[in-house]
Amino acid sequence: MTLPQSAGAGRGTMGAGMQQVSSWSRDIRFVSGLILLTFATTHFINHAVGIFGLHAMELVQGWRYWFWHSWVGTVALYGSFIVHPFFALMRVAQRRTFKMPTREMLQIALGLAIPLLLVNHIVNTRVMGAYFHVDESYHSILRRLWPNSALTQSLLLLLVWAHGMIGIHFLLRSRESYRHWRDVFLLGAILVPLLALIGFFVAAREAQLMALPPELVTPVQQEMVAFNVAWAKTIFYGLVGCFMVFVAAREIRVRTTRQITMRFVGHGTRRLAPGPTVLEMFRRFGIPHAALCGGRARCATCRVLVIDGAETLPPPAANEAKLLRRISAPDRVRLACQIRPRDDLQVQILLASRLNAAPGKVLEPDATMGRRDLTVMVADLRAFSALSERQLPQELIGLLNRFFDEMGQAITAHDGRIDAFYGDGFMAVFGLEGPQAKAAQVAIAAAADIVRAVEALNREFGAALPLPLRIGIGIHTGNAIIGAVESGQLGRREITVGETVMIASQLESATRRTLADVVVSEDTIRTAARSYSGTTALKISIKGRETPLAAYGFASAPDVARHKRGGEASVATVLADLPGGEEFSSVEPAPAAPAAPEASGKPTET
Repeated sequence: MTLPQSAGAGRGTMGAGMQQVSSWSRDIRFVSGLILLTFATTHFINHAVGIFGLHAMELVQGWRYWFWHSWVGTVALYGSFIVHPFFALMRVAQRRTFKMPTREMLQIALGLAIPLLLVNHIVNTRVMGAYFHVDESYHSILRRLWPNSALTQSLLLLLVWAHGMIGIHFLLRSRESYRHWRDVFLLGAILVPLLALIGFFVAAREAQLMALPPELVTPVQQEMVAFNVAWAKTIFYGLVGCFMVFVAAREIRVRTTRQITMRFVGHGTRRLAPGPTVLEMFRRFGIPHAALCGGRARCATCRVLVIDGAETLPPPAANEAKLLRRISAPDRVRLACQIRPRDDLQVQILLASRLNAAPGKVLEPDATMGRRDLTVMVADLRAFSALSERQLPQELIGLLNRFFDEMGQAITAHDGRIDAFYGDGFMAVFGLEGPQAKAAQVAIAAAADIVRAVEALNREFGAALPLPLRIGIGIHTGNAIIGAVESGQLGRREITVGETVMIASQLESATRRTLADVVVSEDTIRTAARSYSGTTALKISIKGRETPLAAYGFASAPDVARHKRGGEASVATVLADLPGGEEFSSVEPAPAAPAAPEASGKPTET
């Protein structure tokens, strides 16, 4: 996607160049960070092996040294040690505001604190081993570190690991697949440092008990260590100081030059010096916004519509353009974290946010938000309008309270969640946790319990009701969007939306035409991988679809079919019994409800 260029083309070219630099520097920072995290992970796992003894620790160290002490591993590791901090500092220096979420501030603080401890560790191990051929085996290093340096080394381990895990979490949290193994990631993030510390303590105490002569450290070696430590720290923090001077000089320059006018639809107009990204402007002025990836062009939650001034912006850089193509963004939609206006601009936030949020609050999408396969149930009482005209208000509300109480118990007993009540009906979802086959099975089982509960209500209230209660239930399995909406008046509510919900609603409506209590789509039956008795094959017309949807109607509570040998049908039998668009070969005709159509060789169309 390329926005038209006219006025400000020269500045746009310069801005495009800066964006290209920002794009590839992010990639370099990411790759070098992954190399360092990989090294740290193998190092910490090596520590954890110390639980099994110092000998096992030394054995794993030999395997680890095979790669990291090779010329490939050495270049990759120490190149990353130089490149990653440099480009991380460059990213910090590019910021035009230091108002940021606590998680981002924590990651920056960790990155600045790590060299204080890491430089000493590197010099005392790898540098001393290379220059003076000092023993780098675990039994020797652990004797040097324990117990005087045990606390600082443990702190270093935790700082490095926390810094890396925060970065990986930022990278993955916007991906759909992350939710499937987020718990595994969290477990690993806790276990690796914990086991590493335990292994370090166990092996260090074992090394102290070994009958080995003390290591001799000459004054030359001591001076060499002190010199290298001071030299490395001076370079790093001198670099930090240079960046701070650069930031201060830039701020003085921009504050003494011209200003631009930024118009934020719904949030007023601001004047400021050019340079910050639009996302940084949101943070500076306390405008509620969303930023899932923290401004790294890995998500599209901060996207804005450029209403006026789009022609002065440079075209999207590679990462931004790729993401905009992925979401099929229309013209003039840009990522707020990637555009740095040099001229007047008017933008509108596209991701819905609460206007009454606390000033400066970063509104991030819920961690559970996303697409997933679910089984959706929509249920509704039939002829409720006629019933309401013949009942007193107190009796009607009392009956509804009893009805929804029974329905709620039936849903929650099968691990479902009621997402919405409306009038005399409700919508429930299954499959938020666990396999989809189980979700489809329990949804059908919950429908059977609901039908039986309605029958029980008829027996209980039969004498007081002018006509018996009847329920219509539609069930469909498919992909849906889940998340949470929030407002000051209604509070927070979990919702499920998408085509799957629409189809389940239309299947519920079809129960009136087919005279069935429950209509279940073939997709749900296939997912459940079970045969059910008393079904009628149906073809349901769905709005927006050219071909009818294959479904099965139940004239009473759904019941799992039993074969001659007893027990439930196997998955292979069920799949064999479900040819496309046809009904089960093993099902029986619909039982005696006169309103229900009989099972026949051809599906009933509705």
